[in-house]
Amino acid sequence: MGQPHQPHPPHPPHPKLSARGLTRTFGRGGHTVEALGPLELTVAPGEFVCVVGPSGCGKSTLLRIAAGLLRPSTGTPAIQTSSPRPAAMIFQDYGIYDGKTVQANVRFGLDVQRVPRREANARAADWLTRMGLADFADAYPAALSGGMRQRVAIARALAVEPELLLMDEPPPLP
Repeated sequence: MGQPHQPHPPHPPHPKLSARGLTRTFGRGGHTVEALGPLELTVAPGEFVCVVGPSGCGKSTLLRIAAGLLRPSTGTPAIQTSSPRPAAMIFQDYGIYDGKTVQANVRFGLDVQRVPRREANARAADWLTRMGLADFADAYPAALSGGMRQRVAIARALAVEPELLLMDEPPPLP
């Protein structure tokens, strides 16, 4: 008799985020800044990754490339998702709109996705409650503290139910 059949180990899941040879240069001619890379990165499904480095080392540039907001100079970034809402980003500077109410800011990504208004309002209200901001739904950002503005940005990102959440130096979640 031969050896008992040993099943092959399962293939590792496709990474949620990967980068191969990623670089980003800003400027032209003799006035360029090498902002990132070359970088190799793999983030597995369910993995929590924190990129730590000094100011100006390219952390925000990496996140903006991953979010599709900035093109790399060289290399290939890839996001593997199964939904039409692959990623949401929370920016260092909140990225909320002064001329929109708190609720409209949280609903913004849902409006862009053309989620029906009733559903978008309900999801925005749910996230405002979760973030302790329900009483400020009709306020404008100028009336909020810095921490409250950041929670609006977090609520907006989570309301679209992304598979990948990119966070650029936000405070801890409440």
